[in-house]
Amino acid sequence: MKRSILLIFLVAILMFSVYAVSDGDDGPATSFSSVSLKDNVSDIMRSEDTINAVPSNALSENILVDKVPQVQQEMADKKDIRDFIPADPPETTGVLRVQEYVTPYADAVQDYLRDEGLDDADEIYETAVSWIWVSDATLNDQPDGWLTPSEFLQDTPDFDSNPVSGEIVSDCTEQANTLASLLIGSGEYDEDTLRVVMGQVTSSNINGGHAWVEVYEDGEWFPVDATVGPRYDDDLGEVVYPDNYEDIDFDHFREENYSVVYLWYYYNNEYSLDVSSGTGNAPDNWYSIPSSYY
Repeated sequence: MKRSILLIFLVAILMFSVYAVSDGDDGPATSFSSVSLKDNVSDIMRSEDTINAVPSNALSENILVDKVPQVQQEMADKKDIRDFIPADPPETTGVLRVQEYVTPYADAVQDYLRDEGLDDADEIYETAVSWIWVSDATLNDQPDGWLTPSEFLQDTPDFDSNPVSGEIVSDCTEQANTLASLLIGSGEYDEDTLRVVMGQVTSSNINGGHAWVEVYEDGEWFPVDATVGPRYDDDLGEVVYPDNYEDIDFDHFREENYSVVYLWYYYNNEYSLDVSSGTGNAPDNWYSIPSSYY
């Protein structure tokens, strides 16, 4: 009888512990602040087998974000990204395929910086926020098409499929890769202190794959997202402009919560890191993440 009571008691403790880990308000387990990926990859970032799992409603409801990014639901399956990112390194470049889409020293990127008179990170971000988000399904007629920053900046305004002719358009992947390229290419950051992120975020309880940027200042990372600006709504057939999006500055998500559910990959033109396994050629400071991820 005593053994039965003890067993029930232990089971109750275990169930309470599981609940505490899944509840975003009750402890640091769902907060990403001050974690080391080297020490806690499997615990904090989830295992490879569960990295695509949709979080519980309780977790989604506990995430409070005033300014949310555009969630590209077509990119929600990490397997599709995994099939693309770790491709065999091309013999000519010696880098992973995805790293070829961060091109800070490309002529088109340098020309854009010069032509737009972009001298610092604030000016670059203000310009990036004006880019219009258009889904890959609309622009490229496929779930997840990849364009280089040069193609994004120079070619998309003239795409026949561009619903906002004359404007620079594409989804989060191009916007993140191009923002990263401009920030590195301008000399504001280098490859040690800026990276593109791919992961899963939540917006209004909708979960989806997303790409954004992180920068490293004063010994810590914080997210920067270009897609808080205008987006083309396929259902309405028009561009939607979020309220007060022009008031969001470069440092906005340094303090504000950012709606990350899972992190998948970090990369730029020089380094890469698979978050779920902790493998890659990234420097030591890449093994920490922003304190605003909850």
